Amino acid sequence: MERVTRADDRVHRPAGPWTPTVHQLLTHLHEQGFVAAPEPIALGDALETVTFVPGVAGNYPWSAEIAGEAALVTSARLLRQYHDAAATYPRSATDVWSQAERLPVETIVHGDFAPYNCVYDGIAAVGLIDFDTAHPGPRVWDVASAVYRFAPFTTGQVEGSTAPTLDERLERAAEFCRAYELDDRSRGVLVETMTASLVALVTTMETEAAAGNPKFISDLEHGHAELYRADVAYIEANADAIHQAVTAL
Repeated sequence: MERVTRADDRVHRPAGPWTPTVHQLLTHLHEQGFVAAPEPIALGDALETVTFVPGVAGNYPWSAEIAGEAALVTSARLLRQYHDAAATYPRSATDVWSQAERLPVETIVHGDFAPYNCVYDGIAAVGLIDFDTAHPGPRVWDVASAVYRFAPFTTGQVEGSTAPTLDERLERAAEFCRAYELDDRSRGVLVETMTASLVALVTTMETEAAAGNPKFISDLEHGHAELYRADVAYIEANADAIHQAVTAL
């Protein structure tokens, strides 16, 4: 299992073949003025060290502040700022990413933009962490993942006091797209991108588990793949309503 440890203002994390490229990305982000990401400090054979991003991650169960509208809006704006800074990353043939490139390449997507990878200072998103799944791709790949997590469009238990109604989920999805200022073309493919990202996640989970990866074996044992399949069915059943909500101006 992965172990992430913190010592004062430093975070030590397991490193992979993609970590040198991720460190180049993080350095570039800071050079572009996006200081909401960790800053690389050191890289060893099996461990990386980055700066600690102060604040509270949006882990489950959500607090009332993280479940609120301000957190939703500031998270969307943070994602837009990240994408704009990452779009100028000077790609190289020597880059190694943990995920395959997705077309059309518009930026370096985060790959797992969700509340648990955002850092909050009270009600506002102020940081973005865990770039292991970063890779070249379209902006909508991250936005679709974010809308799925933040709305949220899940059949599982929604953390918090009261599960939102479908109308409330639709409004949160639309608000995220408005705050991000997502373009019309991307809004038009958001629903299919959401389901494609979940299918890709299940495929990765099952492939890695078959290869003996303990994290993904545990995920399968805890029913994560079945939950994501149920969520795909839920999204497809409400596809027209979601599409209408996110494309309405």
